[in-house]
Amino acid sequence: MTATSFAQTEKKAAETKVTEAKVASKKEVKKGKISSKKDAKPVQSMDVKATPVVANEVEALKPAKLEDAPVQGGQVTPPPAPPVLLDNSKAFEFKNDAYDFGKIPAGKPAKYELFIKNISKETAELTLVQPGCGCTTPEYKQGEKFAPGETVKVTLGYNGGAPGNGSPFSKSVTVTLKGYTPKVVSFRGETYAVPTESAPANKTMEALKPAEETKH
Repeated sequence: MTATSFAQTEKKAAETKVTEAKVASKKEVKKGKISSKKDAKPVQSMDVKATPVVANEVEALKPAKLEDAPVQGGQVTPPPAPPVLLDNSKAFEFKNDAYDFGKIPAGKPAKYELFIKNISKETAELTLVQPGCGCTTPEYKQGEKFAPGETVKVTLGYNGGAPGNGSPFSKSVTVTLKGYTPKVVSFRGETYAVPTESAPANKTMEALKPAEETKH
């Protein structure tokens, strides 16, 4: 082999080694990428969930009540106390507050009068008369004032119940006077069935008969 041929062979061998080294390097790079992809873990998305608000927390966010608030630099005025009602028996005399109708015809309205006398030293006021049911009808002047020693009148009417059916009855009515405890009055009685009247004799029947021939 000549020197020239030997030099060319060595050159080719060197180029072959360089080429193989490049190919090996590329394979290593690709292999590294593949393994890095296999080892890489997927990034999980973070779910942001709204925290539910508990009812107690909502109440805590509300403004505090006036009575619950601490007093600073002053006093909290308490709500006014309800008025104290006076005993009606110490100021009034009631007449016919437990009235007895006795026996009345069923279905026929009846009424009576309740009297209220002011025995106090102050002017009184009749504010309301409330019947216990729709069968009772009161007649009075709402807001009527009467001085000490004076008397007011309330008329209470009863519709007599169902006609034709006799039965005992008992009703109540609440009388309110300003500044005093309510007074409950009552009335009672018994209805009796009204007997049905027989029809009167029909006198026209004779007139419908053929008249006798006039005698000549």
